[in-house]
Amino acid sequence: MKAHVTRPFVLDFAGAYLDWGPEFSEEVLADWLKEKQEQFGPRWAEVQAILRELEGYGVFVIDVTPNNISFEP
Repeated sequence: MKAHVTRPFVLDFAGAYLDWGPEFSEEVLADWLKEKQEQFGPRWAEVQAILRELEGYGVFVIDVTPNNISFEP
């Protein structure tokens, strides 16, 4: 039986941490957030919801790019 994955989905867990996320300085975190907001534009809130859902399972993804989190075109 094949599993069917529907969008949105996360493609890459290479940049993920289990059980707790990495610690970044406030400056690094601010730069990261700004970059992600620019990359995802109005979909950034949806991406944040996906990340929160993963964090609820103890998965902290830092490699967040439009190549790794895909939405319907």
